[in-house]
Amino acid sequence: MAGLLLPAHMGAHLDAPGGLGRRTCRQCRHHGVEGGDVVCRRYPPQVTVVLVPQGAPRVGQLAPQPFATFPPVVPEHVCGEFAPGGEGR
Repeated sequence: MAGLLLPAHMGAHLDAPGGLGRRTCRQCRHHGVEGGDVVCRRYPPQVTVVLVPQGAPRVGQLAPQPFATFPPVVPEHVCGEFAPGGEGR
């Protein structure tokens, strides 16, 4: 999260085992890799509807097409839904 400031007294234990600095998306068991992206699989995929052009005989018309994707995450960011066991999968 850009602009996140932590008090100096908290920084001493961020790298300690179990500290906030260790609970990244990469280390969480809910992370996965899809097409080169790291995604969070903690909750069901998000559905987005996109209007796509139609072929013949409906050229020029748009039809709704649903897409379901898991939200992409940055592996080094702190995981808000941390569950141990992501490394070594």
